[in-house]
Amino acid sequence: MIEGTQKAFSDEIIRRFLLGSLNSAEQSAFEHSLFVNAELEERVRLAELDMSDDYSANRLSAAERELFRQRFLLTANRKTELEVSAALHSNFAGVGVQTHHFWWQPVVNFFDVRRHAWKYAFAALTLMLLLLATALLVKKERSRLAVDPGIPHRTAPRPSPTSMSQPAHHPPNSSAPAHTEPSPALPAHEEVTNIVVPESGTPLESSPTMLKGGDHVTIQLIVSEPLANSYEVVVTTVSGESVFAAEGLNHTEERILSFDVPASSIKTGDFQVTLTRVDGGSKQSAGTFYFRVR
Repeated sequence: MIEGTQKAFSDEIIRRFLLGSLNSAEQSAFEHSLFVNAELEERVRLAELDMSDDYSANRLSAAERELFRQRFLLTANRKTELEVSAALHSNFAGVGVQTHHFWWQPVVNFFDVRRHAWKYAFAALTLMLLLLATALLVKKERSRLAVDPGIPHRTAPRPSPTSMSQPAHHPPNSSAPAHTEPSPALPAHEEVTNIVVPESGTPLESSPTMLKGGDHVTIQLIVSEPLANSYEVVVTTVSGESVFAAEGLNHTEERILSFDVPASSIKTGDFQVTLTRVDGGSKQSAGTFYFRVR
């Protein structure tokens, strides 16, 4: 059984967690430590990258490759990491064949350049995106200053000849008509809500994160086949504290089950949603969903 400290989590246990092969007790203990331990979260992130690289280099067993496809590739981010790793592995594989007979090949094998090259590619891509965002921000600021220069420059008044006063030919007791502008109507108050769409089977560290705010939190679940007559939901924290419960919910034609939770009940932390199918008098679990609030 996994102990509740970061020292007990070996690299093998982290790989089993990513492949979804831990039992329920081990899974719960690991997720709790992952939430409170930033160093463990960093190890898990690096293990995800190593797992994609091992799959691309065919270093996984047949059973591990099957678990990788079924339980690891659940998010778009992990699929992107796999595509980058496969492309880099393909490019560096040719380089490895050419340098096989040279004296520095043991040095290359020792540092395992192909295994870590894609990490440098990610770092370079991140730097390029930061530079592009900075350039766009500077361009936008310059455009704003060109349109709205702020305080105009003072200019000296130009001299003009003194003109003779001319009598005004206005009828007596005339006055300009008063111009009254109607006050603009105040915009109607709209209720502020946040929407989160967790996915069943997605682990806590890969679950969607939302910022706290608004009047309600709208949770939308995609229910799987077979569909039930109605559903029950229970929202709790990952530690088991009850937050919200509802029953008699129905899905839409797009198999979406939507319900609102008062924002006052949602605090900063990690949450799980337990979904139950209800068919007549029988009930059956329909999955567990995770989301985070920051």
